[in-house]
This record gives sequence, C-alpha cells and structure tokens, in this order.
Amino acid sequence: MTKPTTKFTPFAHCDHVDHHLFAVQPDIPILDALESAAVYLSCAEALAHQAPFATQPGHTAELRWASRQMMGTAKSLAQASIDGWHEAHPDT
Repeated sequence: MTKPTTKFTPFAHCDHVDHHLFAVQPDIPILDALESAAVYLSCAEALAHQAPFATQPGHTAELRWASRQMMGTAKSLAQASIDGWHEAHPDT
C-alpha cells in the first residue's frame, strides 16, 4: 500500500495574472500537512479574535486580512492531503 502524501496544490491566486503565489508541495506526509493546517487555523483564530480589539487605525483590517491568508493556507494543506489520500486509497 502506498503511504499517502500531499498532492501539488497551488493557492493564493494573483489578481492581475493567471498564476498562484504559493503551492503545497507534493509528497509531504499527510499527517505533517494536517498538523501544519491545524497550526495555521489556530493562528487564524487568534488573529480573528484580536481584530475587534485593535487599538491602532487599520489594525482591524490587517488582522482580518492575515487571518484570511492563514485560513487559505490551511484550506490548501487540507485539500492537498485529501487529494493525496484519494490517490493512495482509490477505493475509499
């Protein structure tokens, strides 16, 4: 049986060109990718909770933007893991 690993998954689409800034790399053990996704989600949650209490002008928007970026990264890590799992276990 093949040990499941991530599939190449581009994310962070550029607004002005048909490219992505980042990508989850292939062949990362799924457990490692999912652990990283959990860390990104925890950080995103912490930033989202801080945003309403920001005291500097513009910080609320910046904290929300950073939270969204982390959620996008976590989502890509999860999707790369799911795709890798399905490739390794096509009957599931």
